[in-house]
Amino acid sequence: MKRPMPLHRLFLVAAVAVLQSQVALAAASYRLAEWPAAAPQPDFQLVDMNGHRRGLKDYAGEVSIVFFGYTHCPDVCPTELLKLSQVVRALGPLASQVQVLFVSLDPERDTPELLKDYVTSFDPRFIGLTGSKAEINAAATSFSVQFAKVSLGNDYTIDHSTGSYVIDQTGRLRLVGTMQNSPDDWAQDLRTLVGEGFPNRPNSTKK
Repeated sequence: MKRPMPLHRLFLVAAVAVLQSQVALAAASYRLAEWPAAAPQPDFQLVDMNGHRRGLKDYAGEVSIVFFGYTHCPDVCPTELLKLSQVVRALGPLASQVQVLFVSLDPERDTPELLKDYVTSFDPRFIGLTGSKAEINAAATSFSVQFAKVSLGNDYTIDHSTGSYVIDQTGRLRLVGTMQNSPDDWAQDLRTLVGEGFPNRPNSTKK
């Protein structure tokens, strides 16, 4: 006859089951793709639309969303920036803890003034970043962003990756959003990251 499992073993099995369930829920808590913790962490050294030198450390204390594109982009860039503007509005008061950063891949045309007009047309809180070709190449490589200048008659266009990179308050890349992610996906994940409770970066560093 099979002996019943001792009571302490039953409690242990139950505790393990609960823990496994919690781990599974945690693993499934993000709708955006998670950046591997062991993967290299990106950074950049660029100039913002107000002429100030910036690196990722300048945005520590906030959740930052980094998107690479260019102001002459006919479809992907305005679509994604419009989506992110909707997300920021949906966050309500939490939006003060989220910063959208648009990195230009077209320094020949995207002057700081043009970048400022472009990104703030989607949301006045958005920040545009540019730099030399070498600085932009280094930033794109750091984020594994692929892009190429393509001739188009007497003009040109730029083919580029379309991921949006989410940096947590400590400066670590955590999530990558795609065009398939909805505003609801974004809002849920940003609330989760903001809820981790890191203090805000002082407002003076935004100026």
